Amino acid sequence: MRKLLGGHKSREMKVLAARIISIVAHPLTLLTLLIAVPFLERDRPSGIYSILAFIGILCLPLVILMWRFVASGQWTTVDASGKDERRSLINISLGLILVAAAYFWLIDRSTPVLLGLLMGAVILIIAAALSRWLKISLHLAFASFCGSILLRVSWPYGVLVLLLVPPLVWSRLILSRHILAETVSGILLGTSAAIVFFRLLY
Repeated sequence: MRKLLGGHKSREMKVLAARIISIVAHPLTLLTLLIAVPFLERDRPSGIYSILAFIGILCLPLVILMWRFVASGQWTTVDASGKDERRSLINISLGLILVAAAYFWLIDRSTPVLLGLLMGAVILIIAAALSRWLKISLHLAFASFCGSILLRVSWPYGVLVLLLVPPLVWSRLILSRHILAETVSGILLGTSAAIVFFRLLY
């Protein structure tokens, strides 16, 4: 009985740790960091407006919608793991990215942020296109995307984000959100998107 209780408690601790890792390395968290770091590194106070715009246009609406979908029972988890849930998440995200892209193109006029948003949209579109055969991990895709870009922009932040990738793989497996192939495909997709980002930017 003690072994059974001990095993159950151990499983609960693993799940808790996995959830914390997934929150810390959530795509919205890492994308906000990706936008913030260049401005902070160059000591540009005006960058705070870009950061707040990104959070206000994309992050907050998406978080609110995710919470409402879970609260109403339309989604089982905030990760939108079901096929219909995932399709809804991607569609909503693409719509918000479009609004954010319009802001950074017409008002903020930040080419790197605009290009980053477009590459984020590409990641989502590819994930949606392949969803019939493979549920690519968006957590791993965006962690690899942000980490790879930050590695060139400010290597300490890049290293920090990329160090989150292995535990993030573990967390997605522990939470049964993905299988190993889906996490690896996410890493490959995010890294490829970062390479294309730099090719287009420079």
